[in-house]
Amino acid sequence: MHYVHEDDVHGDHIDAPYKRVIKHLSAPWTLGSKNMWLGTSTVEPGNKTNAHSHDINEEIFYCVSGSGIMIVDDEEQEYSAGAVVYVPPGCVHQVVNTGDVPLKSVCSVSPPFEQKQFRDDHDMES
Repeated sequence: MHYVHEDDVHGDHIDAPYKRVIKHLSAPWTLGSKNMWLGTSTVEPGNKTNAHSHDINEEIFYCVSGSGIMIVDDEEQEYSAGAVVYVPPGCVHQVVNTGDVPLKSVCSVSPPFEQKQFRDDHDMES
C-alpha cells in the first residue's frame, strides 16, 4: 500500500503575490502514481495563483474551503466550497482569493505533472 497523510507533506511554499502552499499528495515522485497527480493548493487571503496553462494536462479543481474567483481563459466564475472546475489542456487558469480566510482546493491532473514541468508552469525556480 502506498500511503501519505496531508499533514505529513511539507509542500511547496510560494511567496506573494502568488502566496500559496501546494502539496504533492500523489505524484510520480511521491507515491509513484503513473496516470494522475493529486494535490492541494491553499491560496492565502488577498493572493492568487500565477496565470498559467499546461500543454498536455487536464486539471480538475474542487474547492474545499474559502471563496474567490476562478478564471479560465476569459471566463470568471465565483469559486467557493463545493465548486468543481474542469480546465482543459492549454487553457490559461488562475485562482484568486477574494475572501478573508485561506482558499483551499484539491486538484487532480492527468497525465501527471513531471517535477520540472510543474516548477516551470508555476513560475518556480528549479
